[in-house]
Amino acid sequence: MSYNQNVIELSGKATLIGSFPLKSHEEAVELILEYIPKIPCWPQLPTYPREGMLVQFSSGLPGFDPERLIIDPGVPDFETERLSFYEEYLAVTESGEDLENTRFKLTPAEAPGLFVLIEKASEKAPLPAVKGQITGPFTLAVGLKTPDGKAVFYDLELRDLVVKLVALKARWQVRKLKELSPSVIIFFDEPALSGFGSSAFMGVSREEVLAVLSEVIAEVHKEGGLAGVHVCGNTDWSLLTDSPTDIINFDAYGFYEKFITYDKELKSFLEKGGLVAWGLVPTLKSEDLEKETPESLAERFRDLLKELSLRTGLSEEYLLSHSLLTPSCGMGTLSQELTLKSLKDLKRLTEII
Repeated sequence: MSYNQNVIELSGKATLIGSFPLKSHEEAVELILEYIPKIPCWPQLPTYPREGMLVQFSSGLPGFDPERLIIDPGVPDFETERLSFYEEYLAVTESGEDLENTRFKLTPAEAPGLFVLIEKASEKAPLPAVKGQITGPFTLAVGLKTPDGKAVFYDLELRDLVVKLVALKARWQVRKLKELSPSVIIFFDEPALSGFGSSAFMGVSREEVLAVLSEVIAEVHKEGGLAGVHVCGNTDWSLLTDSPTDIINFDAYGFYEKFITYDKELKSFLEKGGLVAWGLVPTLKSEDLEKETPESLAERFRDLLKELSLRTGLSEEYLLSHSLLTPSCGMGTLSQELTLKSLKDLKRLTEII
C-alpha cells in the first residue's frame, strides 16, 4: 500500500494543516519550526486573497478567471491554451521534461510560504520529514464554475484539466520540498468531500471521486512522496481507505464516532501500511480549544485508541505506530493567541502520548 516503506518512522509525530491567521509568512514559518520541527509544513495565509483555496493553485488553467473563479472555454484563446496545457503535461509525464520549466510549478508570488520555509529551514536540513499541501482535485473542480454557474466537475474535459493541474503541481511540490528532506508528504485538502453523497453533489459517483484522487496521488508517488487526504468534516471514509492514499487526516475531535464505524475498512487500510493523522487539537471552535489541555487531549486520544482497538482487534500500540497528530483543521480563523495555544498543545501532546 504505502509507496514509502519508511512511513511508520513518522508515527507519533505532529504536523499541521497549513493556514495561519497572520500577515507575515516569516513569522508563521518561525512558529512552525519552533513548535513542529520534525514535520514542518509551509504556511498559507488566507488574509491574502491570492492564497484562497480556489485561487492559489489554479494558475495555468486554460480560461481561468481568478476574479470570478470560473473556467471559461469561450474565451478566444482557450483551444490554443488547452493544446499548450496538454503538450506541457505530456512533456513531463511522457518525455521527462523538468517541471521547473512548465506551468505546473508554484512561484514565490503564488505560494510565498513555501519559499520562506525552504529558505529558513535549509540550514536545518535534512529534516525527518516535511509537508506540503494543495487543494484537492474534487474540491477544486466543484468549487470552480463554468460561466453558467455549473461546477467544472460536471464537465469531463474541464475536470480533466483541473485534475492534471493539481496532480503535477503536487508532484512539483514533492520535488521542491526534497531540498529539505527525503521524506515529503503532500496533503490534498478536500473539504468538499464532506458533502459527498448529499443533494449538493447529485450525480457524482464513488468511482469518479476515486478516479480523481487516484490520479493525483499517483503523481506524488511517482516523485517518491507520500500522499495524504485531509477532510475536516464527515464523509464516506471508505472512499479514502479504498484510495491509494498513504495518510487519512480527519477531525478526530469532532467526528471520531462516525469515523470508527468504518472499523473494517480502517483495519484493512492500516494493515496495508496506511497512517491515520488524528486531528486532536480543536481549531474549528475557539471555545473547544480554550477548555482543553494537552493532558485532556492525550486522555481523549487514549480512549479513542482503546475503542478502535476493540473494534478492529488491532492493539493500541499498533494503532499508535500508525498515527500522526495534527490540529483538527487549519488555524486561519483563530486569534493569534489561540493559534499559539494550539501549537503549544500539539507539541506537548507528542511528548506525553
